[in-house]
Amino acid sequence: MWIEKRGKNFVFREHYHDPYTDERKTTSITLTSQSNQAKKQAQKELNEKIERILSTKKMSDHTLGELIDEWWTMHEKTVRNNTKRNYSNVIKYMQRSDNINLNSKISKTDPQFFQRYLNSLQFSYSQNQKYKSVLKMAFDYAVSMGYLADNPLVKTKIPKPPVTLETYARIEESYLEKEEVDRLLKCYYSAHQSVRMGYLIEFMYLTGLRVGEAISLKVHDYQKHSAQLNIHGTLDYSAGYKNAEKEMTKTNASFREIGLSKRAMFILDQVIVENELKFDDYSQDSYIFVGKTGLPIQVNTVNNSLAYNNEKLGKQRINKRLTSHIFRHSHISLLAELNVPIKAIMQRVGHADEKTTLQIYTHVTEGQKTDVIEKLNNLGM
Repeated sequence: MWIEKRGKNFVFREHYHDPYTDERKTTSITLTSQSNQAKKQAQKELNEKIERILSTKKMSDHTLGELIDEWWTMHEKTVRNNTKRNYSNVIKYMQRSDNINLNSKISKTDPQFFQRYLNSLQFSYSQNQKYKSVLKMAFDYAVSMGYLADNPLVKTKIPKPPVTLETYARIEESYLEKEEVDRLLKCYYSAHQSVRMGYLIEFMYLTGLRVGEAISLKVHDYQKHSAQLNIHGTLDYSAGYKNAEKEMTKTNASFREIGLSKRAMFILDQVIVENELKFDDYSQDSYIFVGKTGLPIQVNTVNNSLAYNNEKLGKQRINKRLTSHIFRHSHISLLAELNVPIKAIMQRVGHADEKTTLQIYTHVTEGQKTDVIEKLNNLGM
């Protein structure tokens, strides 16, 4: 370190070696004194300044691909297997994409760079959000590690499609009216071999459980004495169907206890008794909704059975895309018809974000439409 006098002030300078250019460079600070105490302070501040410069140079040299890999190596240990698969697919797609250069230096990227990429995505609005989410989390990590000062993803937006008549039609097709559910269940219960699947379908309709939550239920989750059900997990198939294991629920809000109606309790009692008669080793730790082998019913089997039984309805076929998830939405619409407060519905179905619940809740069901007309007709005007 050396000192140069400049007017009434003193400039303290120090050399440092740039590891990327092999150049000898200089940095400085200015103080009003050159006392021994000032010299010690200057040396300390110069050392810290050089350390910051070298650290920034080193860290900001990351490419986008290197940053994502580094972040993902850490982050994948903190998420559920299903989330891990979803994020892995997003990363793999970006690695194959021609619309984003993963060799770009993160220090050179900016909001415009990422906005152009987000604009190029041709997926649904919710899927596009996942891509932004992955990038944003990676850059949050970069900021926390001191690689960058700011996250360029903060200023980007996902173009949201306008609300159209088709949007309302999609909401209407995302749930079933009670009459449609009754029609479908009647078909299930008309054949002995499909009764067990009918029980599962009806149970999801009566409780609003996700299919993964329903098929992961074990006998000890059912509190018959208090008519309560503990929903503390979902089924993970990542290691294969035969090695499926129960893991934590989708979100913290999904970890919940709900009350059961008499019909829902009847279904559980019936299925448990049947399992006890069929399987010698059936216990409190056994799954409830199982197939012939004693393993939990597969999601694909549920969806295939829905397609099959819907076709059996013939002219009464339900003209909606039937999947296991439609019964969760149907439960929300059923509670909305019963005028259950939206917060109570959210707690029951385990929704942390009220968007989905609110969409269905505010979309007046057929029964409510009829009720409105009846009330208007009764005005006597």
